[in-house]
Amino acid sequence: MKNKKKLIRITTIPISLEKLLENQLRFMGKYYEITAVSSDKTYLESVGVSQGVAVFYVEMTRQITPFKDLKAVWELYNYFKKEKPFIVHTHTPKAGTVGMIAAKLAGVPYRLHTIAGLPLLEAKGNKRRLLDAVEKITYACATMVYPNSRGLKKIIIEQQFCNSEKLKVIGNGSSNGINTAYFNPEIFFAQENQLLKTNIGITPDDFVFIFVGRLVGDKGINELVAAFELFSNPGSCHPERSRREDYMQKAIYPSFLQSRLLPKIEWKNGHFPECTNRCVIARVGLN
Repeated sequence: MKNKKKLIRITTIPISLEKLLENQLRFMGKYYEITAVSSDKTYLESVGVSQGVAVFYVEMTRQITPFKDLKAVWELYNYFKKEKPFIVHTHTPKAGTVGMIAAKLAGVPYRLHTIAGLPLLEAKGNKRRLLDAVEKITYACATMVYPNSRGLKKIIIEQQFCNSEKLKVIGNGSSNGINTAYFNPEIFFAQENQLLKTNIGITPDDFVFIFVGRLVGDKGINELVAAFELFSNPGSCHPERSRREDYMQKAIYPSFLQSRLLPKIEWKNGHFPECTNRCVIARVGLN
């Protein structure tokens, strides 16, 4: 396709380009001239090579860093004025804020922002008020805002971050759809499944709960572990937070790590997935 229009996709860290938007960049490269923008230059360049797209490095942080954020806005503004993209599409909170402000100032005609979560809901006091104001600015600079679930759309409307006319949930929600073939139970042999259950102590009569998510407080892991503790010991009191965290550190079965039947388990900084004797965590993503 000749004379492709330019589409710039921005995330705060490049693992979001690689995992959250897995293979989107390569696919959309058939129709647009794609540039991926993120921090961590070395990692970003590897994503560009794997996806076959150009990259542009901008330092961005996941914390409240006003001076670095202003610098990122300035760098992106100059880049957009030079490249004159048709669309700028941002993901993740910080990339959304600096990307949408810069795109608005640069006169980019289509400014899209996808929301995969609202970490600010966990904030309190002045920090929450600041994050609310920043969120409203981000949405105001966008021409369309895409929550990746109807639940997020409802929260955004309730919090009055923007009017409902600017919001759209694509399909039934999701940032990148689901590869159902990956979760097809027919690709596993019954013998493998039974061996896995036997190795981790699951009997035929057990009901298995599975948690999928990052092990952070805003994903509900503390409440989940507390609930499993109550299931295991119905007469016990609700464990305090410090006790829950200690319980999480001691609950994992080391044998999980040696099992070849488990999908790849991903984590960082040496923190492991947790489980009770009737809870299996098979996969932890790093979105």
